[in-house]
Amino acid sequence: MIAPNVPLADELLTSWHARQRRSRRGRTLSKPKAVRDRKGNWRHPDIRPMQAWLKAAADRLDVSAIRLAEQSLARRYPALALDFLVWEHLPRPVDYPEVSAVPRLGISWCSRCLAEGFANDEPAYVRQQWVLAASGFCHRHRWPLEDRCNACGSLNWRFATPARGPLRMICGACWRPLERASVSTLDAEKAARACWDHAITFELQLMGAMAGKTPDQFRFNFTSASQLLDQVRDICSLLTRSPPGHDHWGGRTRAIALNDFACDAITPGMRDYRFLSYDEPNPLATATPLLRRCLLAAAHAIIDSDPGTTTALFGPDAPPAIDTFVAGMNRELLDSYPAATGHWSPTFTRQIEAAKQRRRRRSTLAKFKLRRFAGNTAFAEV
Repeated sequence: MIAPNVPLADELLTSWHARQRRSRRGRTLSKPKAVRDRKGNWRHPDIRPMQAWLKAAADRLDVSAIRLAEQSLARRYPALALDFLVWEHLPRPVDYPEVSAVPRLGISWCSRCLAEGFANDEPAYVRQQWVLAASGFCHRHRWPLEDRCNACGSLNWRFATPARGPLRMICGACWRPLERASVSTLDAEKAARACWDHAITFELQLMGAMAGKTPDQFRFNFTSASQLLDQVRDICSLLTRSPPGHDHWGGRTRAIALNDFACDAITPGMRDYRFLSYDEPNPLATATPLLRRCLLAAAHAIIDSDPGTTTALFGPDAPPAIDTFVAGMNRELLDSYPAATGHWSPTFTRQIEAAKQRRRRRSTLAKFKLRRFAGNTAFAEV
């Protein structure tokens, strides 16, 4: 039995507050939103809520303020950076040159979590994992997250109280419940399950790093939690960055390194899908669940030295992912990036240097073969 006025163990504070507003229609409860503190920093109620809001919500809804504070994402994940959350509107600094909207988290959901809750006569709610940028799957059901209605494709959703049954999450456009799974995902489940499990294993390592836990040293040797997160952030930025001097329409292009890591299991129903470039330092922060899954799968194969990871994600004929990454990157950009950032682990830095050497050897061999072919052709003509 779910307590009516206490947040669930894995629930966002704004989700709990929304459920309270739905159950107390006769009372006025203002919707919580991000505000700036005295230093000009944004304070989101789900991340680092203001003490004044915590006290007011606790008094109004008869719950402990300490209990609400422990529910915040900053308490659950002490090493969580803002760009490892999914944002609908990014938190901009005070001196940002353009007018920016109030920061708002981007919500995705697991259709199986919602279906399970409805079957158990439990109210729908937003899980904390659903707003983490290091997550593209539901780890409970091993199922891809979604951010749009499977019936009409709308991105808008809301809570709704039916005439009978528990609170539900429904599409804001067609009013269909969001627990309906995608047909293409259902069709791909059996063949893609092993690939999904590999991706989920990496996501769990990232979530542990955000909680301050040291990554698995058998897979990520001499790599700290902060280094693992920094490597993922930098790799995702490099994978989605447009090549220097590349002419493209509208400021974005599909000629990015991420499209060299196509995986049909990660993108069910969207075979050979090609993504557009991003200019954000961490594209995970504004990416759709589909893009997040592809970025995290590519980063997993690049960082993990186990060849079985590349095989499981991209097929038995795929070359080492780190070689594909180095070969598809602009040489000057890749050479300057580790030196400029300075926060990659020594193990990963050595792996990148080894991949660069292999690329130089292949380039030299290709030039030698070309000159040899040209020499043989000239000798034949004589």
